[in-house]
Amino acid sequence: MDNNYKDPQYGFSPPNQSYVPAQAKTSGKAITSLILGIVSLITLPLGGAIIFLGTIGFFSGIVAIVLSSLAFKEIKRVQVRGRGMAIAGLVCGIVATALNVFAFVISFVIGFMSAMNNA
Repeated sequence: MDNNYKDPQYGFSPPNQSYVPAQAKTSGKAITSLILGIVSLITLPLGGAIIFLGTIGFFSGIVAIVLSSLAFKEIKRVQVRGRGMAIAGLVCGIVATALNVFAFVISFVIGFMSAMNNA
C-alpha cells in the first residue's frame, strides 16, 4: 500500500486576501471651481433684475476660472482626480464671466444712448 497517496480534497479553498488599490482623492479645488461655475451660470439671468446677484455671478465666475487653473496644476503635480470637474468649472466660469461682461457693456451703451437722447 502506498502511504504517499492522499485523497483529493473537495470543497472550498480559504478566501484569498485580494488587494484593492485605494481610490485617488478628488481635488477640492476642482469641486469648488465646478460649484462656483454653476453658481455663476445660475445667477446670470437674475443679474439684470437684481444687481447683487449679477455681481455675485461675475465674481464667482472669475474665482471658478482661477480655482480650475490651480486644480489643473494640483492634478498634474499630486496625481489626484477631478480633471473633468476642473474643465467644467473653467468652461462655466468663462462663459458666465463673458456673458456678464457683455451684458454690462450692452447696458452701459443703452444707458449712454438714452442719456444722449434726453440731453
